[in-house]
Amino acid sequence: MGMTSVNQAVIEALSEQIVTTYCDAGEPAEGKARRRLMDEVMHAIEGPVGTRTLAEQGPERVNAVLADWEAQEGRSFGLRLIEIDPGRTVVTMG
Repeated sequence: MGMTSVNQAVIEALSEQIVTTYCDAGEPAEGKARRRLMDEVMHAIEGPVGTRTLAEQGPERVNAVLADWEAQEGRSFGLRLIEIDPGRTVVTMG
């Protein structure tokens, strides 16, 4: 039984959705700050991970990125990723 990896298009779509939802709910991030956040979120969830691993470990990884990014940007927003559903390319934040 082989592990299926999540393709780059799904990673990009999920990352964009996470960053957009995060920025829409709080202070918007623009320019270099938004690009850095997008790059860090993509890095947190990309790689040879299967859809199950992404769903189970992705939120923890992304939440660490969001907390670090907030600290670097001097923000204290606190919105965190709750769920990733790579099969439907959907994220849930709260």
